[in-house]
Amino acid sequence: MTRRGIVASRALWSLWALVPVALVAFHFGPGQAMYREDRAAVLVTRANDLQQEALRLQGIAYQAHLAAIDARMAAFAKDDAALRKSALEANAHEESAYALASAAWRQTAEALTEAQTAVDENGGVVRDEIRLAKARALVRSGDIAAGANELEDLLIDAAEQDHEQDHEQDHDQAHDQAHDDALTRAAREELATAYYYGARLMRLAGKPAAQWREVAGRARQNYRYLAEDAKARGAPDADVANHQKNSELVLNLEQSSLDELYAKARPKDSPTGKANGLGPPRPGRKGRNDGEKPAKGAGMNGEIGNGW
Repeated sequence: MTRRGIVASRALWSLWALVPVALVAFHFGPGQAMYREDRAAVLVTRANDLQQEALRLQGIAYQAHLAAIDARMAAFAKDDAALRKSALEANAHEESAYALASAAWRQTAEALTEAQTAVDENGGVVRDEIRLAKARALVRSGDIAAGANELEDLLIDAAEQDHEQDHEQDHDQAHDQAHDDALTRAAREELATAYYYGARLMRLAGKPAAQWREVAGRARQNYRYLAEDAKARGAPDADVANHQKNSELVLNLEQSSLDELYAKARPKDSPTGKANGLGPPRPGRKGRNDGEKPAKGAGMNGEIGNGW
């Protein structure tokens, strides 16, 4: 898997963020004879193909979004029927393009759900990688709440596994710990992505400030934790800076006026919609309220991406 280039400086996505589905496929080699794993391998391969198409359609939708912004700005405060018509057509094209991308992400998530079912009894890192990829697809399909819930559950499970391994750890478990930690960080970044996208969409949809600010606070807390963790691990300075920049971008979301927000492009991989279902944490979930440090297992990858 290779790092995908992004146009603007705000889009330095990490390797984990790009195509986690492809990572999962690596674990199903010729030596795996179990039916469930063979079945899961087929489904993961299909999901990877679907994801590539979703990424392509997402790129097309983003270009339509940029064109629609330009058309709206050109027509703003002008008594020009041709410009108004152009803006309406651009808006319709944008809406259609995002609908296609959303459908492709939903298909990806459905294929990964089938793959997860095939390996649920086996558990382990393969299942967790599938869960991460599925959650990412759900978020980008526009079902942000479902994706965030999956990520919360994944990270809570990871924290519980870490607790068990602290008491009993052999050489093989120690060898796998680095991979588990990387997976946990990737899931945390994805959760922050979901919260950021969700807060932005909630604000644009006119939802109460208390609701979208609470979700934005969860994103900001996770970015801050990721920056602190990266620094403590001795990660490259660029990684630390990316997480810090993401936290600043959330602050920009909170402090900008609606007019400023409407004039700026959304992040390239963000879905559309109203982020329904986000807000107060689910029963049994403490959430990431402002001022709290996220649990070790608990949301984005590199910088948030084009727009904000």
